[in-house]
This record gives sequence, C-alpha cells and structure tokens, in this order.
Amino acid sequence: MFKLPEGEEVLDTFLAACEALRIEHPLEKVRKMVIYEMTDGMRTSTDLEGSEAYVDGGIFSLRLFHILRILGSPACYINVIEERHRLRENYPQIYDALKRLYVIYDDYAAKFNVRLRFLGDLDSSIEPEGVSGHFAQDLKKLEEKTKNNSTFTAHFLINYSLDWAVKNEALFQLLPDVNVTVRHTKLQCPTGMMLPPSKSDYSSFVYVQQGSSSRTWTDPQLIYLVALALRSMMLNEATQYLKKYSSGERALVRSKREAEMYFVHEKLGSLSFRVFTPEGKITAPPPTPHILRKRVIIAGIFGPEIYEF
Repeated sequence: MFKLPEGEEVLDTFLAACEALRIEHPLEKVRKMVIYEMTDGMRTSTDLEGSEAYVDGGIFSLRLFHILRILGSPACYINVIEERHRLRENYPQIYDALKRLYVIYDDYAAKFNVRLRFLGDLDSSIEPEGVSGHFAQDLKKLEEKTKNNSTFTAHFLINYSLDWAVKNEALFQLLPDVNVTVRHTKLQCPTGMMLPPSKSDYSSFVYVQQGSSSRTWTDPQLIYLVALALRSMMLNEATQYLKKYSSGERALVRSKREAEMYFVHEKLGSLSFRVFTPEGKITAPPPTPHILRKRVIIAGIFGPEIYEF
C-alpha cells in the first residue's frame, strides 16, 4: 500500500526547495504550471515483475498529481498507452495493471474532487488479443462520473497517437496548454506520444534519469521534482518565437553559453548525498532500494543545470 502526504508537509518542503532554487512567489507561479508527465522505466527501475511494475508506475503518477493538486496546479497530462503499445508482447500485463488501477483512481477522484479525462481512441477496443471486455467504455463512464469535479484535472493519454490527436484537434481546444514536459529515463520525446503543437509548443523540457516507479521515489523527492519543473518553466518562459533581448543581454548570453560554457551541478534537499568523493572515499551509506538518488536536468538560455537529490 501507499500513503499520500499531507498538505502541510507538501507545502513546507516545496517552499524550502523553491527558496533553494531562487524561485520567487512560487505558489502564485505554480498555479499556472501544467506538466506533461511522460512516464517510463517501470520495468527496469525495480525488481517488480509483470503487471506489478505498471501498477507501481500508476501509483507514481497518482502521488505526483496529488502533490500538484495540493500546491494549486490546475491540471496535468500523463502518458499511458500509445496505440503501438498494443503490439508489445507484454501489453497484457499493462492492460491488467490498468484494470487494477481503475478502482484506486476512482476512489481518489471521489475523495479529492479530481476530474479524470481520457484522450485517445476509446471508440476502438483496447483489450489484448484474445481478451473480451469493454474497458474503453469503463473509462468513458469514469470520465463522465468525474466531469463536475473541480479541484484538479488529470488527462490520461490512452490508446493515443499524435496522428489521432491531429485528426481530433477540436477535442483539445478547451484543454490547458502544457508548459513543462517531464520525461523519464530517455533523453528524447517519442513523436507518437507528443501533444498537438497548439497545446505544447511553449513547453520546456525536464529530463529525469530515473524511472517513474513509485517505490523508488520518496515524497520529498517528488516535491523536489515539481519545484524543478517550476524552475524550468520560469527559466524558459517567453524564450520561444517572441523572445526580445534587452540592452547587453545578447552579450551576456553569448558569454555564458559560448565562452564560459555555463553549467550548474547542485544538490537539493536534505536527502542529498554523494556516495563517493573524487578521491574514491565513501562519504555516505549506499542508497537503499526505496530511497535512491535522483538526477534531474533542466536548461535555460545559458545552458544545462543538473540537480541531484
């Protein structure tokens, strides 16, 4: 089982992290932040097997948007199944995990007044080959059941593809724009799981080296991730298409990016430690399987910033 953090714990940890990250007025700014959480790495981040690994990934997503809701973010997007996932040999395990997570998400939405929306081709069957059922219709019923919930909206991409989204772009017109894309394990964004440009064109990118496995992320680590997503949003705000340079700014950017090769590598939070010093001496016990170190990379106009916690 899992335990969700209380509001005061989330708020205190978030504000401390934002102070360390030099983010002013974070609670005002987080209300404008919409994350696209691109989960990955469930099979490799733990020793969990089969559908258990994907249930664990589903709990990770729930814990993340629980924190976002507490902090005042209005919505998020989460990738679940791309259309081609149904061709994978382990798709029955993914499908089984979704069936098991259904009740958990249903209960959470009712308890915390959260709206659940599902984006993708739900007019087609999403059952594995040889399996009968109508799970897509169950998802539609859950969406209808939660449509009037108002504290937060979680959008899940299920049986989704960019091709489908482009053909159905009218469905996205009233949905919120994404301003931060968080990608786990792979330093790339698969085209098939991208949102339409009208929703994501001004999004900054956050790379997380570790997988989206709930059992390897503590509550403070998830809160640090949200704070870093906010810093990424602030660093990259208004830098695409319409960027204007003030007097002397071009020279500053050129110096830091080109000559100084701007680079930040910082530790964040009370869980920070390095296992080895440059001399090879152990400075802290090796991390336990349940509190592994995390590495997050963001970037602004000067260059990359790496944070470990």
